[in-house]
Amino acid sequence: MPRFFLSSGNADLGFFTIEGEDAHHISYSLRMREGESLTVCDGEGTDYRCRISRMDGRTVTVEIEESTPSQTESPVQIRLYQSVAKGDKMDYIVQKAVELGVSEILPVYSERCVVRPDSSGDVKRIVRLGRIAQEAAKQCGRGKIPRIGLPVRFSEAMDQIKGQNAFICYEKADTLSLRQYLESFSDECPRQLCFFIGPEGGYSEEEVKAASDAGAVPVTLGARILRCETASGYVLSCLSYAFERQL
Repeated sequence: MPRFFLSSGNADLGFFTIEGEDAHHISYSLRMREGESLTVCDGEGTDYRCRISRMDGRTVTVEIEESTPSQTESPVQIRLYQSVAKGDKMDYIVQKAVELGVSEILPVYSERCVVRPDSSGDVKRIVRLGRIAQEAAKQCGRGKIPRIGLPVRFSEAMDQIKGQNAFICYEKADTLSLRQYLESFSDECPRQLCFFIGPEGGYSEEEVKAASDAGAVPVTLGARILRCETASGYVLSCLSYAFERQL
């Protein structure tokens, strides 16, 4: 069944109005007609099975027939601190992270990032990444659109994670593997987790020490060194296996 995130409306009134590109897609690409069914998500974890009641090419009004909690969200709130990567790598990282269940992505300017801070460029980049996140959430049936935050500096990220369950992926972390870290939770599913993925050149030893001092556990992802655009997907797949088995 086609799936869309709501544009406007009030569930208490029994209808939603879909506008803009989604309305055009319903009317002209999918060629749907009045009386046909689709799913509307409020972006906060509730799905609504709806039936099209009116459409004029610019807007589509749908009547709510049933509401149910989304069954596609991870039981863990997962925040990814992703060092800013060059080119279109961030587009790929965001798309796949959304598909794999991330709750929030915060770009980070770490020491070895090739891309440097640019306030005007950062805003444009985040707007584009937000659109990618929304399209990915729609495609994979998410009940929420993960938030893409404005970039922060590494030191700012360290201040944010104090007191939280956090780990930093580091190829030289030879004392603890990701598997061992996740096993430390036993059968208890944590409410939240945040993890750090470095840039193309990885993290410096000073950054890893700063992360460790802030409470982030250094972990290795195994014998092979993964590209920055591969690592987050690998970690999220492992988290899904560890914590979504009961779903």
